[in-house]
Amino acid sequence: MDYKQILLEIKKGHIRQVYLLTGEEPFLIKQVENEVVNALLTLEERDFSLVVMEHDPAFGEIAGMIETVPFMGGKNVIVIRGTQLFKSGRKREAAEGALDNGSERIINLLGNMPEYSYVIFVTTEKADKRRKLYKAVEKYGAVVDFSPLKPREIRPWLVAELDELGKKMAPDAMEYVLEAVSLMSQVSLGFLHGEMEKIALYSKGRVISRNEVTSIMAAVPEISVFKVIDAVSRKQLALALELLEEQLVAGESALKILALLARQVRMMWEAWELSMQGRSSSYIAEELGLPSFIGGKIVELSRGFTGAKLAATLVTIAEADRKLKSGQADNFILEQIIIDICR
Repeated sequence: MDYKQILLEIKKGHIRQVYLLTGEEPFLIKQVENEVVNALLTLEERDFSLVVMEHDPAFGEIAGMIETVPFMGGKNVIVIRGTQLFKSGRKREAAEGALDNGSERIINLLGNMPEYSYVIFVTTEKADKRRKLYKAVEKYGAVVDFSPLKPREIRPWLVAELDELGKKMAPDAMEYVLEAVSLMSQVSLGFLHGEMEKIALYSKGRVISRNEVTSIMAAVPEISVFKVIDAVSRKQLALALELLEEQLVAGESALKILALLARQVRMMWEAWELSMQGRSSSYIAEELGLPSFIGGKIVELSRGFTGAKLAATLVTIAEADRKLKSGQADNFILEQIIIDICR
């Protein structure tokens, strides 16, 4: 089950008695945790009905909290963050050894939960689906996976986020944000949430303009480096070198710029290969995990190169990465690569 399905359930008033929130997107995990707690308890009730733990208690303690009759006929809501109970390998063995052998008691309790008790297990690490405890949560409650959103999934999330802030984004502003986000190897929704809040506060009208977006997000590394990568992709050598110099003077890491450039070149190479196979831009965008308009742009940019050139550039970038990390080269190697790409 994903976070959209679980949020819809909560909105409809369907609250499970046990949840495992697991995955690499802490912002969404926190959002769902809060939604479950908000649906079960008022602010006043939390003082005596909500227990939040930042580590695993002993199995006996968990069982005790579940079985304890709540004060004045209310609810027991137990949140266990950073749990290791669903891990595989050594972490699992360490967690089990540190606790006790009472896991069967917990598994039995999950199948016969008192109507007043609710448990939320939280971990940002991958859960082992083979574990009996995992299977019990899946059977009697809900396991919610929070994988990082792909770039093509960001637009609807941004639209919903801005709607909550009472804002909309002009089409060219949205495209600018999505293009910059497409450079990120992993999108942090916590980061985007913060940026959208800043933009909403800064924007004077209901519709956020591209100028407002660029003004607020100019200092964000991925946004500023995006301009360098875009200029290189368009073979705008003078502009690319000027923007590169600005980034290096500002303290941006040459290795980070190189990594983002490698990702862009790799996408263009894949787009070029698929285009030569007669694949459509929409198909290529889907294969690259990009919004359709960005996929179309990547296809267009790839046509300015040959497949051999793009493949050779990736080899050159890999060698430059090795030399930079070993101290055999300085930032000048990045300029050389950009010059070579733009020729």
